[in-house]
Amino acid sequence: MAAMGEFERHEPIFGFTGPVARGVAACILIAAITAALVSLPEQSAEWLRSREMIRKLYLLPILLCAAWFGARGAAASTVVATLVCVGVPGSFWPADVPTRVERVGEIAVLWLVGALAASFFEQQKKYFQDIEAANDNTLLALASSLDVREHNTGVHSQRVADYTLRLAKELGITCREELDVTWRGALLHDVGKIGIPDGVLLKPGPLTEEEWKVMRTHPEVGDRILRKIEFLRAPAEIVLAHHERYDGSGYPRGISGDSILLGARMFAVIDVYDALTTDRSYHTARSHAEALQSLRKGAGTLFDPAIVSAFGKIPFEELRGIARNNQTSLVLAVEPVPSLQGAPAVSPQ
Repeated sequence: MAAMGEFERHEPIFGFTGPVARGVAACILIAAITAALVSLPEQSAEWLRSREMIRKLYLLPILLCAAWFGARGAAASTVVATLVCVGVPGSFWPADVPTRVERVGEIAVLWLVGALAASFFEQQKKYFQDIEAANDNTLLALASSLDVREHNTGVHSQRVADYTLRLAKELGITCREELDVTWRGALLHDVGKIGIPDGVLLKPGPLTEEEWKVMRTHPEVGDRILRKIEFLRAPAEIVLAHHERYDGSGYPRGISGDSILLGARMFAVIDVYDALTTDRSYHTARSHAEALQSLRKGAGTLFDPAIVSAFGKIPFEELRGIARNNQTSLVLAVEPVPSLQGAPAVSPQ
């Protein structure tokens, strides 16, 4: 989960997202206010009052910068507004003492509002981060309890969620909201198995056709559970579709290609990779190279070829680091067993 801290939330501004878009928007707003201030002549008391009103408009970019960038943004925008008010763009500084005192008071108000806004938004940010962390810790506990029930270990769900997050980064996804949804959907992919009887879920041998019908209901069960919670409705889409296949042979809806949610297409690759590279009741763990070979064989039928290709570009050491963080070993390739032919004979002792 720590890896998610590398990404920030991006609100769209004029169709663009990210800190650069925010900075440009703030600069445009400050420039527009400054241009309006410079354009007004100093010919009458009415014009002077208009200048006062325009200077007060600097509060808007200060508040926005405090919300977007915190204390540093509030300080930077307030410095710019202060420089304008003291006369950097032109001869704005008043000659009479009373007006100078009023101007100093205006500048003081700008700094006071900037400081209070920065403090408020920083506290709000921390508050929401704490809530989000608490929510995700609760989800981790839930996923771990389900893993213990099925796998006798509490790390499977977090491991595949971390793999999926790394794959999303490889595909160029940087939006924090999309990454949150992807991670949570992968983490909770098997939450629907809470409704599967132990006799079916934990059966050591192969399932009968009737038992498979019961097992295949778990995506829909998980979807129904998560949709009741507002912030889990988007991850519920991944849970519902995580057993769909690229050629339409999956379940529960039998959809294919790009009709399958991107997060579910990513998870389909990760789920098989993790199943191949960990010990299961039906096979021993395979190597990274063997798992990649199997994924490439399924590209275009079981998996989205572009996603398989992107996964193959992730450095092995990064995947091994994720596995190690989740108490799992991962090997690059199986060492070949040396042939005994041609070896020197060893006489018995």
